Amino acid sequence: MNTSARKKRKKSAAEIIFISVMLSVPVVHFCLFWVYINADTLLMSFQKFNMDNATWVYNGFGNYKELWLELTKPNSVLPRAILNSFSVFLWNDFVIVPISVTCAFALYKKVPLGNVYKVVFFLPSIISATVLTLTYSFMFDTTLGSIPELLRKIGLGDIIPFDGYFGDKAYAWWMVLLYGVWSGIGYNIVLLGGAMTRVPEEITEAGQLDGLTAMKEFFFVIVPLIGSTIGTLLLLGTTVIFAYFLPPQLLLGGSADVVGGYTIAMYIVTNVRSAGTAQMAQGATLGVICALIGTPLVFICRTLIDKYLPAYEY
Repeated sequence: MNTSARKKRKKSAAEIIFISVMLSVPVVHFCLFWVYINADTLLMSFQKFNMDNATWVYNGFGNYKELWLELTKPNSVLPRAILNSFSVFLWNDFVIVPISVTCAFALYKKVPLGNVYKVVFFLPSIISATVLTLTYSFMFDTTLGSIPELLRKIGLGDIIPFDGYFGDKAYAWWMVLLYGVWSGIGYNIVLLGGAMTRVPEEITEAGQLDGLTAMKEFFFVIVPLIGSTIGTLLLLGTTVIFAYFLPPQLLLGGSADVVGGYTIAMYIVTNVRSAGTAQMAQGATLGVICALIGTPLVFICRTLIDKYLPAYEY
């Protein structure tokens, strides 16, 4: 009995140690990369860097006042960055998601070569973002790109901008948005297609027997039943307002400020990298403001999505 009891205690102790070690990883990660980073950012927004003695000193709301002055400057890129960030949100929720739902439904209806289309749509989602943006940029290169060459062959060479699509202020941001469609719908189609395949066939078959057309099936059966998946994509689109950075950075690079291609995230990162320690407080201040605006915005969107796109069990 004593031997058996000791074995049970050892096993119990081993399980406790194993569970503690496994739980320590996410706990440490949460404390370090969420609690500490956010607390340090909040603290930094009320400080400024003293160049004389290279120390951080209390600045009150000075950083917030400076950020407001930056926002009202005539040549500041920050207003355009805010406008671009919100345009990405609208573009995702009202262009990319509807296109994704439509394409997913077409594949769900088993169009010819449907499996081939799935691979073609999903391929950009598994390729490195750097390779993908380089490929996309090369397609529109005015010297060697396939798209400008096609325009010249059909007699539309005059519409090609002199500075290139990514160097012309009238085209640059639209090219970034177009890239979002090209690279983003494949991932959405996989999620939406999986949700559609889970819709019971009895429901669609009953509707077809009652004379339900494909369009009515799409709007009155499929879309409501996969509403929770659509809502998830819409909610993720809300977060891009404050996190959209990599595509404009890779596509526009150092000319983003000239062609009006800044976003909020790109403004923060670029400002800190280029200006150094003295400007980190301004980046932290803008980050705090984004959190104060973004948190209630996400909750409002979540409430609206739950109301108009509820989850159904079937």
